[in-house]
Amino acid sequence: MISVLTLTYKRHHILEEAIQSFVNQGRDDCEMVIINDAKDVSYTIDSSNIIIYNVRERFPSVSRKLEWGFSKCNNEFIYRLDDDDLLYKDALSESIKAINSTPRCEIYRSKGNYFFVNNKYRGRESNINNGNIYTKKYLDRINIEDWSVNEDVKITFENNADICTFDYRTMIYRWGMGTYHISGMGTLDSEEVFTKTDQLVSESGEIHLQPKFLHDYYSKVVEVAND
Repeated sequence: MISVLTLTYKRHHILEEAIQSFVNQGRDDCEMVIINDAKDVSYTIDSSNIIIYNVRERFPSVSRKLEWGFSKCNNEFIYRLDDDDLLYKDALSESIKAINSTPRCEIYRSKGNYFFVNNKYRGRESNINNGNIYTKKYLDRINIEDWSVNEDVKITFENNADICTFDYRTMIYRWGMGTYHISGMGTLDSEEVFTKTDQLVSESGEIHLQPKFLHDYYSKVVEVAND
């Protein structure tokens, strides 16, 4: 029922954790679609409902990569999960409950997320993307331009969308971890964003992905659930 769309670029060790968070959902009726446009990197995985597209030409912007990824998703509802973030436990099941209880909305999103810095839990926060789920009908009616910064704002909040916000927090939002964060680069054009990204990561060849968590993220949230 839900396609989890994940864009990635040269950081498979983080991507493997995002994939593990999808596997933990136990939803064989959902899929994960991964878009990799690092031309010198090819990912493989052993899974029937995790689909990887290794694109040999870099997309001109993050929004164009997103747009192409949307077109490759098979389900009507598309959850955007960046490769450095994680699905919280039961995220997809709770999202489906929200969709079923409030049908005909264009976007479904949690009211907040669980915020981690360098893999240490910092509390409950809210962001532009708290686990935003877009319907294909909504994506078909809006115009997506070339954006590599603030594309979430433009796609989610600048098209008069009918948005359903629900209480369950479906996403672990992660910051730090010694890798790049495009949202923290400021207002740059796409070429500058790509140049800075390439200065921070180095990865090549064929890599067989092995989904795993490096930390027990769910228990870290539970331990301070009353913050």
